[in-house]
Amino acid sequence: MLGRVFRGKFVAGLKTAFHEGRLQFHGHLASLAEPRCFAAWLRVLFRQDWVVYSKRPFGGPEHALRYLGAYTHRVGIANSRLVALSEGNVSFISLDITHS
Repeated sequence: MLGRVFRGKFVAGLKTAFHEGRLQFHGHLASLAEPRCFAAWLRVLFRQDWVVYSKRPFGGPEHALRYLGAYTHRVGIANSRLVALSEGNVSFISLDITHS
């Protein structure tokens, strides 16, 4: 039952975001920007059974906060790699880790 409720709320959120223009589709997903195509994709998504796994947090809410708090100061991109910020776009230097 939880899967059905979660699926319904998630799909409703996607619909709302789409109608408010908050979703962007690029590359092979660009066709989803067309309302009829997006609606067809949602129908397929909604037909799937969703499995939601949930359990009580270990140690209660205090433990969950302590666990999540360890991640608040981790950085995805170091400041030294940031190059520019313009009109909501961020430019940064990419590190090539495929060559040594």
